[in-house]
Amino acid sequence: MKKILLYQGGRYIHLEKTYNHFKNILNDYNIDCVDNVEIFSTKDFFEYDTTIFFSQEGKFTEEQEKNLLNFVSSGKGFIGLHGASASFKKHPKYFKMLGGRFISHKQVIKFDVKILDKVHQITQDLEDFNFKDEPYRHDFSMGKEIHILAEADYHDKTDPKPEPIMWTNTYGSGRVFFCALGHRTISLKDETFQKIIKNALKWVLEG
Repeated sequence: MKKILLYQGGRYIHLEKTYNHFKNILNDYNIDCVDNVEIFSTKDFFEYDTTIFFSQEGKFTEEQEKNLLNFVSSGKGFIGLHGASASFKKHPKYFKMLGGRFISHKQVIKFDVKILDKVHQITQDLEDFNFKDEPYRHDFSMGKEIHILAEADYHDKTDPKPEPIMWTNTYGSGRVFFCALGHRTISLKDETFQKIIKNALKWVLEG
């Protein structure tokens, strides 16, 4: 059984509740949960097959950041959800791996999500959908061009440009996926969001 590390650092995360949701969603996998970065200093970290970041904050030591990046570039996977793009703000190498960096968001609203790539393994069985969440905006000046799977239309007159909401990236031999959804714990009960997480995990593990 594949081993997954779920990192949930951040003051807004309901650790036990969200961990139980992830275990239910990904019941074909062995999932361990941590709420601090000490695991990234250990050899045990490299025993995992991939990692999921569902976080709002965090700070690495130089060794911890290097270990995470080596983990991904060696051919293992990384999934970032929601606040993962707002975590580790002082670590530009982390954002280069992720493919984007959180800039801002406005109040929670309902918005439309349009699937742009309907043949990719993560999105091939998804239709356009409506979702209630924080409308994230990102900086994509990390260097390498990401592959955008879906975009969100926030219907914002002051900033009308659609925003990439799901994308993939490669880092060395590793596969990276990010989805900006997931501010509300109840989102983890949403069938579409669950399908995205399942599909993403299968993709980062198997391609």
